[in-house]
Amino acid sequence: MSEIFLDDASLDRLTGIRRGCTRAGVKQTKHEMQAAFLREIGIPFIPNARGRPVVLLSAVESRRAAEAPKQGWQPAVMRT
Repeated sequence: MSEIFLDDASLDRLTGIRRGCTRAGVKQTKHEMQAAFLREIGIPFIPNARGRPVVLLSAVESRRAAEAPKQGWQPAVMRT
């Protein structure tokens, strides 16, 4: 069966976040940082019971398809 959610490695690669950090005395977990990044770029997700953002694979694939330029049909005579 194919996966319907991004796995941990894919989510890390997508967000570029592999661990949490502390800034100005405030500690953020990896999952909090990933959720903030996903909100910023507009990818929908649902936090699970452990606070990990869960992203549907179709959300990422549909975003990529929407950004792809669409080629209109053109007769062969008009192509150069």
